[in-house]
Amino acid sequence: MIREGLTFDDVLLVPQHSVVKSRAGVDISIRWGGMHFDHPIIPANMQSVTGKEMAIQIIKNGGLAILHRFMEHREQLHIAEKIFDDFGNENFAVSVGVKEADLEMIKKFWDIGVRIICIDVAHGDSDLCIKTCQWIRKNKPDMFIIAGNVATADGAERLWTAGADVVKVGVGPGSLCTTRIETGNGVPQLTALMDVATRRQEMMDEQIHRPLYIIADGGIKSAGDVVKALCFSDMVMSGNLFAGCTETPGEIIVIDKVPYKKYVGSSTHKANHIEGVAALVPTKGSYQSVLTKLLEGLRSGMSYQGAHNLAQLRDNPTFIKITNAGLKESHVHDVILQ
Repeated sequence: MIREGLTFDDVLLVPQHSVVKSRAGVDISIRWGGMHFDHPIIPANMQSVTGKEMAIQIIKNGGLAILHRFMEHREQLHIAEKIFDDFGNENFAVSVGVKEADLEMIKKFWDIGVRIICIDVAHGDSDLCIKTCQWIRKNKPDMFIIAGNVATADGAERLWTAGADVVKVGVGPGSLCTTRIETGNGVPQLTALMDVATRRQEMMDEQIHRPLYIIADGGIKSAGDVVKALCFSDMVMSGNLFAGCTETPGEIIVIDKVPYKKYVGSSTHKANHIEGVAALVPTKGSYQSVLTKLLEGLRSGMSYQGAHNLAQLRDNPTFIKITNAGLKESHVHDVILQ
């Protein structure tokens, strides 16, 4: 059987009756155990997005900062220590891989105060990722574990069962990712999120006695996509929306008087790797200005759904599938923009 797969542009949320008096009163905060975040939007833990400076701005704005792993281990430790000295460790995570050296780094991160670890691999539904989750849960039982990426309900369940608190969902939807084209593998992002959210509910109904969380990672092009993704996830992650921000790593490159920054896929730095590309994106201004616009759209989208908080947004949303004509109608059309 061949299933139909959907992504964000294939659907719209059907507006619902709303008693929300003002979008300003919509609660977009997140609680994960004893942790609190002011909003659910995470800049991707990519080498051209979340370095030290970006992480600091994310923390200052009440978000979750996940430092990328494509740097020397000594530098990762130094950045983590500096951020803990200035801001504490509640809104900060570090990324690791699944090799023996990464297990040693997890011990060092724990010793300096890291309490949130992101196991960051392209194919999270793998023995190496599962065994890394199990090792952390056994050796550092109080560590909060984010693991991924996966694109199936079975893959998510395997990681949750192995000890992950959060599963990161998304194989191939990112703007730099060529995984689906070069390998033929992937699941359209909205369908992947729906499948994983359904499995989570099934596991909770089976008396799983701990929270299970989802991050929607990739394919998000607008605030509207954020709203759609949060109907099935707890938080969303995006690289493209934040690439080119003032605080991202890298120098500004000026071409024909237009300033750009490099935007590099997480696999692109590897020799002979086919699953990502390097690109340039126009500079976007500050992280805070980009975030503010996204959060305004999120609050508005929630008010159209009559949702006072993110839990209500996830409570049985109604979607309608649209055609290409419907997608065209959804964008600005038949005018000359000034």
